[in-house]
Amino acid sequence: FATEMVAGIRSLSRPINHAMNSERSRLSGSTIELVNALLAGLGSSFEPLVSLFMPTLLGLCGRTNKVFTSRAKACILAAIENTQLPSILPYLADSLTQKSASLRLVAAEGVLACLNCFNPPDIEKDTRARLIEDVIKLTARDASADVRRAGKLIFEAYKALLPDRVE
Repeated sequence: FATEMVAGIRSLSRPINHAMNSERSRLSGSTIELVNALLAGLGSSFEPLVSLFMPTLLGLCGRTNKVFTSRAKACILAAIENTQLPSILPYLADSLTQKSASLRLVAAEGVLACLNCFNPPDIEKDTRARLIEDVIKLTARDASADVRRAGKLIFEAYKALLPDRVE
């Protein structure tokens, strides 16, 4: 069932992304709720769709409209909780270099949620641990105080999960 569902959603990804990016908040909100429902229903089977929807959701977090930002943030955090897919981490890390402070904050909070939700063996892999270390370095010198605060929480969670890697 999940593979057929993923194939069907993949074929509809372009219109879903266009609807999410719509300036019409009701259309965008309904589409984000659809993605939220898909996340909850598919769980870890959502993996092939991460690359299709995560960039769009993160792009919405860079908007100035708080309604769009809060909806997209809730969907990203739901994606992290419901799927627990480590493949989300690189998208969040890439977003920390963007110009928008709200996007950087959502990305930092997303990384923190990843550290709190994922299985430690998923994070202990060298590439992911390095990615999180880079995130900590980026957030430590961010212009926004909120992002720096989130970075401090990321460091505390990282220190608790991987005490042997902390220097």
